[in-house]
Amino acid sequence: MAEHDYDGITYRKEKGAPLIFKLLFGGLLLWALCFMGYYLFSGWSSQKEFAEKQKLESANSAAFEQKEQAAASARQGDAKKGDPAAYLASGKKLFSERCVACHGADAKGGIGPDLTKAEYKFGRNEASILESISNGRPGGMPGFGKELGHEQLEGVVTYLLSLK
Repeated sequence: MAEHDYDGITYRKEKGAPLIFKLLFGGLLLWALCFMGYYLFSGWSSQKEFAEKQKLESANSAAFEQKEQAAASARQGDAKKGDPAAYLASGKKLFSERCVACHGADAKGGIGPDLTKAEYKFGRNEASILESISNGRPGGMPGFGKELGHEQLEGVVTYLLSLK
């Protein structure tokens, strides 16, 4: 072994790495081989797993959409058969619970517009009133389509159309 002295520091060249480093490196290599062997040759694939999960989710969402469409068509079918007096009563009740704060108890307006007028800004017919209540309008009218069912919405529309 050659020893050299550089600025008072003795340099001694070793022939190999210490035994502990050799053992740790060997263990790391052994673990890496086992890990790669398991994941490469066991048939595991994140791609395959992802594709299966995506296929399952699309099947579930398609089934959910079919159920929602069937329920919506059933609600619409029931709405056409309903009693107008019952719709009027339920609409008046819902109006007093949810709409009075903005439109006033007599529907003459407040924060929101007067609903006893002959014409509304977005139209005074069943379709446009239903659109306004369901999806809301710019300028402050919130949408209630997710909170109220189709029959409840039809009741409020019936009540509003009865106002003069």
